Amino acid sequence: MMRDSRTKEDVDKYAAKRPFEPFEIRLTDGHRYRFTKVEQFMVGRTTLVSMDRRGEVRFISIGLIVEIGPLSLGGRRRPRRA
Repeated sequence: MMRDSRTKEDVDKYAAKRPFEPFEIRLTDGHRYRFTKVEQFMVGRTTLVSMDRRGEVRFISIGLIVEIGPLSLGGRRRPRRA
């Protein structure tokens, strides 16, 4: 994963790949978001707009992204810790 990727250009590198390759981001608070389809998100000038499985929309400030990279484990969720 790339560290300290906080610019629109860094997000665009992943968002614009064709064919699309799933990727994930990690925010400063530790939350992770996975993008498996190009239809799940839009990249604005300062914001990444995402829609989850339930149809809820999230506005994520690009400046809060500390890591961005290809999905690990083939896109599968990691096991939760007990």
